[in-house]
Amino acid sequence: MRPANLTIIGERINPGFALSKDLLDRRDIPGLQSLARGQVEKGCDYLTINVGEKAQRDTAFLAEVIRAVQAVVDVPLSFDCPQASVQEICLRTYDAAKARGRKPIVNSISELRWDMREVLKIQPAKVVLMASERLENGQKIANETSLEIVRTARRMMDRLLSNGLGLAPDDLFVDVSLHPIATDTDGLIRKAVDAIRLLGGATELRGVHLLVGLSNLGIMLPKVALDGSRLSVQIESAFLTLAMPYGLDTILGTPGRAYRILPADDFVFQGFCEAIQLEGIDALERLRRLYRRDES
Repeated sequence: MRPANLTIIGERINPGFALSKDLLDRRDIPGLQSLARGQVEKGCDYLTINVGEKAQRDTAFLAEVIRAVQAVVDVPLSFDCPQASVQEICLRTYDAAKARGRKPIVNSISELRWDMREVLKIQPAKVVLMASERLENGQKIANETSLEIVRTARRMMDRLLSNGLGLAPDDLFVDVSLHPIATDTDGLIRKAVDAIRLLGGATELRGVHLLVGLSNLGIMLPKVALDGSRLSVQIESAFLTLAMPYGLDTILGTPGRAYRILPADDFVFQGFCEAIQLEGIDALERLRRLYRRDES
């Protein structure tokens, strides 16, 4: 059963998925509409719109996709693009009335692209704050600790809420970023969980939503765990089980996927919790014990 209070931003209209890339390459508007309807029928709360490089080369097509999707579904849209010029087209095209008056999401603003905030003047919108990087002395710096993530999120939140844009904490989503667990030898998943814990416990951030791109977590994993469960789904559910009590409430994910809160004695949950406490080859070896029998 889907965890209570979990908001899902449907991710499938994105050229990173083979089906979506084919539909976008062929400019198959009915196919994209069908993909949008399917995600809504499976329970997503928002729909991502990401047309890839076409967004800059063919703004008319981008606007056509937005209008076509809004013609068949009434959930608000989330515009996934780092260029302010593209976000401007998205917000000028988006019709809030067709989403029952609900605001779209601008995904995303970071300290490295702070000019993106100007598009928030076009119409009321929510915004994703990318807290995995910061601007320091004019240089891009990757945030390597949970405290750096929290400090960056606080700075961006303070600046946006005091910027006269009419934003409230409920309009903000802090993205702490997730990396594939199959290659995590540096404890990055553990740091993401710790950042969520710190952000969720910060009184000055109360009301702000915490978000991750959950599908990133299970990339490159085998399909099935030793206990017969779907490994990537269970790994994603393990992360939710660990992070939601700390305040995680929103994911970029696949509607209809069997996300659930796992019991403490679940085979994959136990292995996940142990693996993220380790680093280097030890972390990978513990993860492999979820899908590879010990041959010793």
